[in-house]
Amino acid sequence: VIDLHPDKFKIFGLSANTSVDKMVVLCKKYQPQFLVMADEKSALKLQKLVKTTVLFGEDGLNQIVSAKIVDMVMCAIVGSSGMLSTIAAAKNGKKVLLANKESLVLAGQILIKTAKENNAEIIPIDSEHSAIFQALQSGKNGFKKIRRRPPEKMDF
Repeated sequence: VIDLHPDKFKIFGLSANTSVDKMVVLCKKYQPQFLVMADEKSALKLQKLVKTTVLFGEDGLNQIVSAKIVDMVMCAIVGSSGMLSTIAAAKNGKKVLLANKESLVLAGQILIKTAKENNAEIIPIDSEHSAIFQALQSGKNGFKKIRRRPPEKMDF
């Protein structure tokens, strides 16, 4: 998306687990102000290779998603690792592009409540959640509620 619309978007920060080499490439391409790695060892290794400020861990993630200059945060960290930074983004009134299910599964009520209290917007971009979101956004012509149907009995 950013490659297609470089005039509309600028990356403030990027995060990665421990993929230092891939992060160097992304840093050169997008020139973010901050990079965040999962652990201190990876952060120190990356800091030697780039001129960008490198942070690490949950504190680093929370710092970049809470920055005043940031208006939109893509939350795509797999598993529960991205939950706290997703909530931090919502707490700071960001538009949260949610690409993982875990934040909703583990803390859905907390995340939604936090978003409402802080005028944050949660936009699901994961394929299944996005399809449901888009159907619900259709207003009068769309769905009002989506309910899980229990599985039918299967005779073997």
